[in-house]
Amino acid sequence: MGGGRTGTLAVVALSILALAGQLSAAPGAGAQPPADQAHFSVVGLKPTYDPQVHDYVVRCKNGPVTVEASASAPWQAAVSGHPYASGDQSVVVPLRTGREFSVSFRGAAGSGVHRYFVRCLPSDFPRYTFTKGGPVSPGFFTADNAFAPRQHRYAMIFDTNGVPVWWNHGPAEGPSVLSDGRVLWFHSNGQASKFELHGLNGGLIRGLPTVGGAPVDGHDLQVLADGSYLVGAHSQQTGVDTSAYGGSANADVANAELQQVSPQGRLLWDWKSQNHLSLRETGRWWPHILAHPITSGYDVVHWNSIEPRGNAVIASLRAVDAIYKIDKRSGSIAWKLGGKKTSRSLKVLGDPNNYTLGGQHDARVHPDGTLTAFDNRSFLANDQPRAVQFSINQNAGTATLLRSITDPEIPVSYCCGSARRMPNQDWLIDWGQETTGAKANGAIGGYTTEGERTFLLRFKTTFSYRAQPVPPDAVTPNQLRKGMDAMCASGCP
Repeated sequence: MGGGRTGTLAVVALSILALAGQLSAAPGAGAQPPADQAHFSVVGLKPTYDPQVHDYVVRCKNGPVTVEASASAPWQAAVSGHPYASGDQSVVVPLRTGREFSVSFRGAAGSGVHRYFVRCLPSDFPRYTFTKGGPVSPGFFTADNAFAPRQHRYAMIFDTNGVPVWWNHGPAEGPSVLSDGRVLWFHSNGQASKFELHGLNGGLIRGLPTVGGAPVDGHDLQVLADGSYLVGAHSQQTGVDTSAYGGSANADVANAELQQVSPQGRLLWDWKSQNHLSLRETGRWWPHILAHPITSGYDVVHWNSIEPRGNAVIASLRAVDAIYKIDKRSGSIAWKLGGKKTSRSLKVLGDPNNYTLGGQHDARVHPDGTLTAFDNRSFLANDQPRAVQFSINQNAGTATLLRSITDPEIPVSYCCGSARRMPNQDWLIDWGQETTGAKANGAIGGYTTEGERTFLLRFKTTFSYRAQPVPPDAVTPNQLRKGMDAMCASGCP
């Protein structure tokens, strides 16, 4: 379990949603069928049958499955459209990838009909385990396996029982569900890479490009209330003297360009890191950057998240170990948290670590004004990853650490990840990449405000770039099922 202690909570979950409203698909009035009187099983069913759980998956390998159902009178069971009957049944159900069948139970008058849905996972869907220790929030959350080979990538939506109730087979990174039910992800496809908005049926609604021809950076995109969006791009600079840091005196450098783009595609705001940050701020990352140049040169800042904050934005730059508040009107740095000290650096209070951030991701601002981030602590002496929450006092120039959230089962995070604090103060944390190599793995966890872990979703041979809560009421279980049905009506890869 997570370790709750003063100043350090092991956390990640989210506002608890009524399971009846979020997980059942109009099962009808009345009590759920008692498990000892009505139940079903399928070889490989995940999770095992529970009357309170209405969505399940199985790996059918594009072939039929045998459903064993049992109902003691007055309960009756109907499997995949077969007639209701009491007693034991063994029904062979034809099945293919992405397709679904249902098992229904009904009892005495007033008990209603209780439906349970089983869908076939693709053969290359990421292998995972899910352990649950208590009530889980949010109702749904997104995940991806963006670092798998391109042909094996998925955008995924999981429910509170660890069931992937929706997925899209494609080169997706960082999927999120907007409040209107549209799904946003970065379509990572080489030169054709771009952000896209999709419907739950998988259909493309529109692309969200950068302006000016700069290659889009897939780390983050935030859609604003007026329909405009914040996005990042790669800004290449040539002829840069990096010899003071061990590099070439005539180097190509990859900077960050941040933009706000109108719904019609007009550039509303533009900011380039090379105009505001010095190469000195890259600090301890220089040896790594020189050893691992990217196509466009030395990746000296490595932007990975953007967040609106009034007339400013909050930007996380991994390769400088820092989070910045950027004034949109002037482009100037209002404050800097972490990394090499500058005139804009905040004084950090309450952090036992002398070096506050290490390759962090996913900096977010909350209604109460506090700042959260996932602190990977990559390649630091004290390298246990954590989710952090700070209170920022810009006038006083201070950042006070309010929480540092760790999990003893997650000792290291080499890259990626996210941390989201919910209105009820629970958290959802994607711990990023825990191991290295071709089969690097990772985990996503949920925790209460007291530091107790509520669930851990662990991928066996992959990891998720970011996990994000689905906004309450954005989608229903039925909408997710119907979206899957639409995608797989004529065959699903």
